[in-house]
Formats: sequence, structure tokens, C-alpha cells
Amino acid sequence: MKTPLVVIIAATIILIISFFIFTGTPVFVNNYWKIKVFCGEITGPVLKALGKPYIGIKYLFNTYINLIDAKKENYALKKKIDELLLENQKIPELENENKRLKTILKLTESNPDTSVVARVIGEDLKNWFKCIIIDKGRDQGIKEKMPVITPKGIVGQVVEVNKWHSKVMVINDTNSSVDVNIEGRDTRGIIEGTGYTVLKLKYITKNDEVEVGDRLVTSGKDSIYPKGMPTGIIIAINKNKAGIFYDIDVMPYNNFKRLEEVLVIKKR
Repeated sequence: MKTPLVVIIAATIILIISFFIFTGTPVFVNNYWKIKVFCGEITGPVLKALGKPYIGIKYLFNTYINLIDAKKENYALKKKIDELLLENQKIPELENENKRLKTILKLTESNPDTSVVARVIGEDLKNWFKCIIIDKGRDQGIKEKMPVITPKGIVGQVVEVNKWHSKVMVINDTNSSVDVNIEGRDTRGIIEGTGYTVLKLKYITKNDEVEVGDRLVTSGKDSIYPKGMPTGIIIAINKNKAGIFYDIDVMPYNNFKRLEEVLVIKKR
């Protein structure tokens, strides 16, 4: 491979200049400092310009490192905030559970030998009935047809019992019926389940006194539920229905999808 002519010429010039400087040739010695200053003035700005990219790169690198650290710190803070928010969300839930248990406790204290506190542990999805499953059974003295209530009102009745668990048919099941009185009125009817949230109050004639907002309580005449237990509230009355009876919708006091604890009333 041949050496380029430009390289040869440049090398020759450098050698000649070096020779004159080291041999003390006057013209080169006298002008050495001028040449040095001139070269310094030329190379100074060049070196400064070449140094700027390095400074810029160093600045960008430090900024990147700081951003990484800030990102890690933000992530840690966000994680801590999420944990605190989760803990705060648990507080109202625990307070509500505490209130429920206190109310249940009052009921059991007033009837210590006639009731059993049970926790709802599931729903029976395979049965034709709308049932919830509770964690008390035969070993705790639970029997079929025992009424199940909460502090708000009635839930339903026990329909199946084994050693450890029981099934409770809730009152919105289509097979359920509850004999009730309208509170404060001399009016009696039957609440029937519809399979949905809203219940139906049957056999209220158009001669009976009834209004939206009336509260219903158990009459005690169906041999299942004790007298005077809250059942639901009338939310709609169709007075234009043909026939002698009103078409009445009732909202139960309990939300059967959100039950946590219930009370099973033992029969003597």
C-alpha cells in the first residue's frame, strides 16, 4: 500500500522545521515565541470548542442520573401512598363490621338461649331456591324452619342443615311467603318473593288503608317468624289494577347480596 503524497510532504515540512529549531537557526529561534503564542491563540478556541461537547455530555449524564434517582424516589413514595390509602379504606369497613357485631351482640344478650350468631360464607347457586350459606349447623342446634334475621329485619328461614353449615332461603325467593301487618294500621297481607330485589305484598284489598312509605312487620301467624320483626317498606302502589286487590311493591330492609352476619332464632 503506497503512502499518500500529502502525508509525505507534511512529514518533510515538519522535519525541516524541527531541524532548524534544534540547530539554532536565527530566523526560527527569534520567532519561536511568536509562533508559540500564535499557535496558542489558534488552538485555544479550538480546544475550548472541543471541550464543550464533553461538558454537555457530562451535564446530560448527571441530569439523567438525577432523573433516575427522582423516578425511584417517586415510585417508592407512590407505593407508600397506595399502602396508606389501602389501610385507610379498611378502617371504614372495620368500623361498619364493629357496629354490626355490636348490634348483633345486643340481640343475643337479650335472648342468650334462643339465638345463634352466624356468618354468611356463600350462596347456593345450584339450587332452585335463592339461598345463602351460613357457618353454623346441627352441632350448634340449628334446625329447619328456624327464622334468620339481622338488626335491620328478617332474612329468611333455614331450609337445609348439616353438621357444620346451613342453607337459608331468603324472603325474595319465589317460594317464600311471610305473613305481615302494616305497622300502625289494621291491615294484614302476605309478602311473596319475586326472585328479584323487590317483593310483592298480596291480598291487600282496595278497601284497606295503605300508603307508600308504610312499614311492614311480621304478624307471627305463619308459625315461622316471631311477631313484630321488621320486614320491608312499601315503595309503590298500583291502585288502577283490575280486581279487588292492589298491586303493591315492597323493598326489604336487608340487602341479601351484602349480608355478613345473621342471627338464627331458635324455636322452643
